[in-house]
Amino acid sequence: MRQALLEKPSSKTWVGHLALTAQTAIICGGYVLGRTAAQGFDPFFLTGARAGISALIYLGILPLFVQKGWIQASWKELPPLWKRRLWVLAVLGVLFNQLLFNWGLRYTTAATTALIYALTPSVVFWLGVWVFHRERVTWRKVAALVMAYGGVVLALWHNILHSEHGWGWLLILMAVGFWAWYLNYSPPVISRLGALSVTAAVMILGGLLHIPTLIVGIFRQSEWPSLEAWLSLAYLIVGMSVAAYLLLNAGLRYLSPTQTALYISFQPIGTAILAAALGQEPLTWQLALAAVLTSGGMLLFRK
Repeated sequence: MRQALLEKPSSKTWVGHLALTAQTAIICGGYVLGRTAAQGFDPFFLTGARAGISALIYLGILPLFVQKGWIQASWKELPPLWKRRLWVLAVLGVLFNQLLFNWGLRYTTAATTALIYALTPSVVFWLGVWVFHRERVTWRKVAALVMAYGGVVLALWHNILHSEHGWGWLLILMAVGFWAWYLNYSPPVISRLGALSVTAAVMILGGLLHIPTLIVGIFRQSEWPSLEAWLSLAYLIVGMSVAAYLLLNAGLRYLSPTQTALYISFQPIGTAILAAALGQEPLTWQLALAAVLTSGGMLLFRK
């Protein structure tokens, strides 16, 4: 089965591109629509509810994965070492990353969030240089990153001018840091267990880790959220935590990891356009230029 997952049939690459295009659209929508949930719910309640319900959904669809052979091993069959690694991934990718993301989105704009998240590969790169010692610094990569970072600085300027609470970008940056550590630790686990196996396990374990978060959030939630906030929460769960991950895995079946990674570069532009179309934030020249610089810089960085 692992060999089948690694094969990239050239006649079906369009399937991979279609899946990743849909995934990119879902994530752009998550940044924009997710702000309604982030502002309507307490961050602890939002994160706990999102993680818990997502875990229940994965438990419900797990038998389908098993029947089709997409899950490579049951929990009982895993050696203790791999179980510990899955717990570490759940802590990095769900416990801290999702809480900081939901909290930060409450106090910043959708476009700024997308721009900072687009820098994730660069954070992975610097960790590879300074911590894991498996990356090499070149002038071409540095020039591309300077271009991308310039776009983010410009976006932060826009954020300070057009947002009441501009400090949320710090929480988003911390969320990206935990996500970058997740991406550095996950490849050996995915190689051994399979992408869908790891995704399902991490989401379920993350739901367990966020039970205390949900309990705290229930006591912190001061007022009943609007219908729009509940619908936004449903989008974060079904769209961001379930559909986006499944579409990513579908794309990886037909495209290389490098091709797959390119799609994150289009998220800042898509998010800025969608946020402006829905009247959530103005599409100023600063924001437009920031999206172009960040997306262009990250595209050059990956070449």
